[in-house]
Amino acid sequence: MKNSKYRLDIIPGTVIFIFSIWYLLNIPGIPTFTGLGATPLTNHFVPYLWGGAMLVLSLWLIVRGMKKRKAYKAEGGVTQKNSMIAALVEKREVVVSFVALGLYVGLMGPIGFVPTTILYVFVQILVLTPGEHRKKNVLPAAITAIITGCLLFYIFRYMLNVLLPIGLLSIFGL
Repeated sequence: MKNSKYRLDIIPGTVIFIFSIWYLLNIPGIPTFTGLGATPLTNHFVPYLWGGAMLVLSLWLIVRGMKKRKAYKAEGGVTQKNSMIAALVEKREVVVSFVALGLYVGLMGPIGFVPTTILYVFVQILVLTPGEHRKKNVLPAAITAIITGCLLFYIFRYMLNVLLPIGLLSIFGL
């Protein structure tokens, strides 16, 4: 098993582990909604379920990465230290996706759901498109992003009655 890719399990597993601990610690801050009667399942149940699942899966990734690392070293592989910059450049699509997601969430309130969703979907399509096809996919990505943003707004706002941040669209009376 001459595979030095064990870090592809250890690093994401560690990041997801830290995030799931933070997520689980914040669940008690969710106000409890009792609904129409007494039930053992409150609005904390699903967040605890997802947080617990993330925690278990992250631990599984870490253990799997450690086993791969041990097998790699047993076969004579030498572990090397890599720079953080090199790792970020190698996984730039992941980094850009997380930055785009953070900006999407942060700007949704002031700018609004529709414009930020259109921009996020557009950027995400281009990020996930291989470099040699990016230029020819700009127009289809833009059309897909516009349709997705508007359709999601219509579904959530008018069919599901979910209030979404209006932001800049408030000037149009929406």
